[in-house]
Amino acid sequence: MDITIGQSKQPQFLKSIDELAAFSVAVETFKRQFDDLQKHIESIENAIDSKLESNGVVLAARNNNFHQPMLSPPRNNVSVETTVTVSQPSQEIVPETSNKPEGERICELMCSKGLRKYIYANISDQAKLMEEIPSALKLAKEPAKFVLDCIGKFYLQGRRAFTKESPMSSARQVSLLILESFLLMPDRGKGKVKIESWIKDEAETAAVAWRKRLMTEGGLAAAEKMDARGLLLLVACFGVPSNFRSTDLLDLIRMSGSNEIAGALKRSQFQVPYSVLTR
Repeated sequence: MDITIGQSKQPQFLKSIDELAAFSVAVETFKRQFDDLQKHIESIENAIDSKLESNGVVLAARNNNFHQPMLSPPRNNVSVETTVTVSQPSQEIVPETSNKPEGERICELMCSKGLRKYIYANISDQAKLMEEIPSALKLAKEPAKFVLDCIGKFYLQGRRAFTKESPMSSARQVSLLILESFLLMPDRGKGKVKIESWIKDEAETAAVAWRKRLMTEGGLAAAEKMDARGLLLLVACFGVPSNFRSTDLLDLIRMSGSNEIAGALKRSQFQVPYSVLTR
């Protein structure tokens, strides 16, 4: 009787492992949904800021403790009384930055949220942004870290977040524009852009997680254009992970519309061979 019961009963440590595995899956699911919620909130904030600007409200660049809304003159002779509270900026801010263009000032302060908001508000004029942002990124103390902070973990979202119909589409375009601008930074090809090893490791972890999601959604050859372009730009900026195959890169190139960003890809210090880009 004792032997039969002992054989049929599941060991306690195996039950604990099963419970931990179930808990891990639940935590991962919750985190993914929480990240999606945060991105939706950020998209709504960006849309509100953009709408306010179009109605005559000029928003000052924001950093951790400097908020200064500036209102345009009232219209139709309507008197408007406004109370503006301005907290004193940190003494670390160099006075000369006030004379610089907004994009340069934000990059110099390494304010990732501020740069995303600035690009989002001007996303309709991509030609202007592509001329301004690469040079502005050069002013950041640590451009590589700053770029990685700017893109966050949007790549963990499902493929529907990358379709044209998605309300998150513009927010995704902001991240891709920042990555492309990083490749187009002045002097990048002369080895003057330093990327610390820990930043490369962090970027590699992001690229592997991005590829893993795409593989579960049908493979890299079935990726949405914006999704494939983002991953291709990421590995061009920070390096190709060792577990990426040459066929993976070819699929990303085919699905990303790489001819539109070929100029940036060719400036990568981890670049895919030019012959592959032209296939």
